[in-house]
Amino acid sequence: MPVTTQTQRTGRFVDLWSYIALGTAGLVLLAFVVAQFFHKRLMSQTVYVEPEESVQLESIQLQPQLIGALRIDVEAWLSTNQWVIYEIQILDQNGQVIASAMKEAWSESGTWYEDGESGTWYESDLQGGLDVQAKKNEKITVAIAVLDYGNTSGQELEQPVGFKVRVENGVVDTRYLGSGLIGSGILGIMAIIATPFSGKVAIAKTIQDSDPSGRATVGGADQLVRVKINVKSDETSPRQLNARLVINDAYGEQVYARALPMPLSFKEEDGKVESAKGQVQCFFTLEPRSSYGFHVDVMPDAPVDQTTLTVRDRNRTLVPVEVVHIRPSPLSDYPQDKHP
Repeated sequence: MPVTTQTQRTGRFVDLWSYIALGTAGLVLLAFVVAQFFHKRLMSQTVYVEPEESVQLESIQLQPQLIGALRIDVEAWLSTNQWVIYEIQILDQNGQVIASAMKEAWSESGTWYEDGESGTWYESDLQGGLDVQAKKNEKITVAIAVLDYGNTSGQELEQPVGFKVRVENGVVDTRYLGSGLIGSGILGIMAIIATPFSGKVAIAKTIQDSDPSGRATVGGADQLVRVKINVKSDETSPRQLNARLVINDAYGEQVYARALPMPLSFKEEDGKVESAKGQVQCFFTLEPRSSYGFHVDVMPDAPVDQTTLTVRDRNRTLVPVEVVHIRPSPLSDYPQDKHP
């Protein structure tokens, strides 16, 4: 069948969805960075509160923000084997509670014994917090109340409890941004890695020689065919091999032939070359979609130990590539276009 052959560099087969997946991770990272500019510390103070009492901190002028919320972080200061139940309160200008959160904080330690060995352990849960989204410009007051205080022996304690209080506005919960960044980043990287392997493997032929062949139904006007040739060779290999690729149509007529240079990378051990390997790939659109035969001859063939021919149909790429377009000639008397 007379054909015309045209080689053109094109981005028509670039898989944009791979970059969209990776771009999602970029947007999450951007949100992570931008969130830091809205963050503002309003207060950092230490207070001591008597049991069954409440202490109010200085008032804060709160303004609503497009991004972030008001966050109150409280850390109780407890000795070992003590516990406290405290409440974080937000009061309006009239002293009315508009938001609150209760926390049971504790600090414990002990000794363990097992199989003749022993040691000490320590555990604690001291931090509590409250997030509030400001709806209007108003003055608020933060209060800390101790509801109950004691130790693990069952004794109620009467001395004041110390608390470290931090109040910040415009805070974004970066825990979710962090997990989102990791998840979207992994998906984006997986999409990038998977793109060259997209489509369907039409031919996968490996032989312990230099001339694999295969036939499959591939092609179509808007379908990319990726042909990859992998070679393993011995220590006598030259710096470069030549892989001659021949494509035949359904009738066995040659529609393409070209020698592809294949540089080799060498594996050395103790300063001596042990083996070499090389790879070359090219891209085609074949019209019409039909049965095509692919044949490879690697030259020189003496050092070649193994050759793999892989043909992927309906493939996608990450970057623009040179594509060989092979289609029926518009004039039947056109000679077949071949490359030496």
